[in-house]
Amino acid sequence: MSGKRQYRRFTVEEKLAILKESEQPGVTAAAVCRKHAISPNLLYGWRAVAQKATEAALKGPDKPDEQVERLRAELARLRAVVSEITAENLELKKKI
Repeated sequence: MSGKRQYRRFTVEEKLAILKESEQPGVTAAAVCRKHAISPNLLYGWRAVAQKATEAALKGPDKPDEQVERLRAELARLRAVVSEITAENLELKKKI
């Protein structure tokens, strides 16, 4: 054996099916993990991601005013970074 570990990639549909299966009455997470040859940590990680995504979807999008202010703040920060880099560049050119 080469010693290189092979990782499986699951599609979104496969992950959702496994999560739904694990939520059925009378089914344990351990049994589902054994059936699909995955670790319980992976299953619980998928659950956490799904829960966060559900919460974000139910919250809805940012209010337009909040989103505009967030984008303006980000633009100001990026402009400051560009300005700083430009100043450093000019200083370096003067030294040459």
